[in-house]
Amino acid sequence: MFQPKNISISYLLLPSAMVLQLTSIAYAETNQPLIAQQPQPNRERFIQPDITPTPTEEETTPQLDTPATTPTRSNQQDEQVNIPVSKIEVVGSTVFTEADFAAIITPLEGKTVTLAELKAAANSITQLYIDAGYLTSRAVVVPQDIVDGTVQIRVVEGKISEIRVEGTERLSENYVRDRIELGVDTPANINEIEDRLKLLNTNDLFRSVKANLQPGTGLGESILIVTVEEDQPWILGFNVDNYNTPATGSERIGTTIGNRNVLGLGDSFFASYNFSAQGGSQILDASYTIPVNAMDGTVQLRAIIDRNQIIDDDFEFFEIEGESERYEISYRQPLVRSFRREFALSLGFAFQESRDFILGEGISFLAGADEDGEARTSVVKFGQDYLSRDTQGIWALRSQFNFGVDIFDATDNEGSLPDSQFFSWLGQIQRVQRLSRDNLLIIQAELQLTPDSLLPSEQFVIGGGLSVRGFRQNARQGDNGFRLSIEDRITIYRDQEDDSTVQIAPFLDMGSVWNSNDNPNRIPDDEFLIGLGLGLLWQPLPELNIRLDYGVPLVDIDDRGENIQDDGFYFSVNYLF
Repeated sequence: MFQPKNISISYLLLPSAMVLQLTSIAYAETNQPLIAQQPQPNRERFIQPDITPTPTEEETTPQLDTPATTPTRSNQQDEQVNIPVSKIEVVGSTVFTEADFAAIITPLEGKTVTLAELKAAANSITQLYIDAGYLTSRAVVVPQDIVDGTVQIRVVEGKISEIRVEGTERLSENYVRDRIELGVDTPANINEIEDRLKLLNTNDLFRSVKANLQPGTGLGESILIVTVEEDQPWILGFNVDNYNTPATGSERIGTTIGNRNVLGLGDSFFASYNFSAQGGSQILDASYTIPVNAMDGTVQLRAIIDRNQIIDDDFEFFEIEGESERYEISYRQPLVRSFRREFALSLGFAFQESRDFILGEGISFLAGADEDGEARTSVVKFGQDYLSRDTQGIWALRSQFNFGVDIFDATDNEGSLPDSQFFSWLGQIQRVQRLSRDNLLIIQAELQLTPDSLLPSEQFVIGGGLSVRGFRQNARQGDNGFRLSIEDRITIYRDQEDDSTVQIAPFLDMGSVWNSNDNPNRIPDDEFLIGLGLGLLWQPLPELNIRLDYGVPLVDIDDRGENIQDDGFYFSVNYLF
């Protein structure tokens, strides 16, 4: 939190009246660090942050054409052949047991049956495979010499002998083939193959993914032909919103450029630049992500550079500025990955350095930074995330343990002063529930716990258009905190092509922060914030999203300002080419 009351008068070499004015005005203006943070700083601290996917109107089902597999029919000649049967053996099955076949073959044992009845039993076994998704497997009564009344029904379990990939342009065929192979086993199960196709259909690299099975050259063999249509790899977007902190200018303008397939490996590069319309904030965020295996394990490199300046007229003389750089490297590996469920572990390292200035000279505003206003953190992050889709919505859970370490000249203070030696846990849970085709309920909860005093870059933040609406951006922050948001999105207009929609979204947001007992930095009163209101979401074009929110605070805070955020108004406009 930004507390100029800690500034040394002798260090500034300013007249005492000026310093007292600076202290009182600055404290009334903001109770947060000078370094502006992203609109969702808590989420941004997760390894390889991402948003919760919204359920589609219908489950993604790729087109998979399979060869007709129908039980063979007996002819009149079959019906005239009588065979004494004492026992029926089903051979060649690795999927089912004798108990699974008992209901089919037991009624025929110890009797004289026709060849047609034996073929009907084989057809029933084939149907058992088909019902379980093994569409290319079949059971047959092969020509045989019957000894002691023992008849064999042979199962030919289907397998995929080859995967052909068609339609790729810049993307490597192996990218598609390796991911499909995860669902290919012997015997081939169409359900597992379809699951892999569904995952590819949710991949932003593709417009469409289709597949068909064709007979192979060998007995029971099939060739899987996968046809893909690559999407445009380049992305260009523009955004205007008021999700920045008012201290550096709440209205911001930004652009994002990216390529989802830089080297043809499914690797991506994204860069965004956001600046406040008033000129007080500039943030450059760039990342490069490359997949390293077919389970979509990824390595990411990321850099975020902030430059900020207090824009209030009362501060103009003092030229209060701040700068920050953050560099991250992380590895995320899904251990379980299907269309319906995903569980992944991640490990990352982040280094951040920040510094505050007055009249071009470094200065400390908070306990924890050195006398030149510099603070550095080195953090090892261990994360876990879980995603589950069901017919009515999506569950998303994320957990992350953060370990501050003393490397790369990280800030190391004595006693209880905040520094880079800390431990914290950050958790998040989200549920997107489909109440009806035109009604989505979105519930989000976040919690951070730590026994240590934290530097501002690691604290929990609440307030703003993407946090607790009804209050300004980053209105409160502390070592510990929680946030809960409930929003009901109701579609009141939808055109026939679903290209244009209008939604209203009543919401309730709340959150609170508190410091560890020994943290010398003070949190202002009114640590608990709660607000309710109404949002309007308009999508006039598939590429254009407009959102307006009005939040009413249910608690009063003493440091409320005069920005439109303080009046509970938020807006955002996003256009993606």
